[in-house]
Amino acid sequence: MTADLAGPGAATAPPWLTSMFERDDVAGLSLPPSATCTFRGRTTSAAAARDFTARTLCGWGVPGLVPDAQLVVSELVTNALRHAPGDPADAPPIRLRLVKHRFHIGCGVSDASALVPAVSPWSDLSESGRGLHLVEALTAAWGWILTRGGGKVVWALFDASPAA
Repeated sequence: MTADLAGPGAATAPPWLTSMFERDDVAGLSLPPSATCTFRGRTTSAAAARDFTARTLCGWGVPGLVPDAQLVVSELVTNALRHAPGDPADAPPIRLRLVKHRFHIGCGVSDASALVPAVSPWSDLSESGRGLHLVEALTAAWGWILTRGGGKVVWALFDASPAA
């Protein structure tokens, strides 16, 4: 991974979260619990991401985070599909990884595009452009990491402490 980029809404990813996105095969490593799901460009990918997130978070004992996390992963997967380079049928898969670390849940969506996310201006009458505003409002932090082979991971961090 390359260094995190700074920008509106972007933050530096915690090292434990970055390490989860640097590895494709995390089996057998002493890393936090994680779950990964891969999507090809389909209109059902956001719904599948929401279902996967709900099952995973309930299994980890944090069902209270499900509504916010579902909305965030839905936005990130939809953005990855919308901005994928080339023909969606031939594009590399989009990967969603969820990570549980102490009192945080991290999620990251990786795609082949090197275009970094940008928060766009919007109003109550806008038909689009609210997604990253929602991500920012529902998470403790979010940002992106450009990957070595091209592409990026857009990540978000949720507070899963008992008081949250």
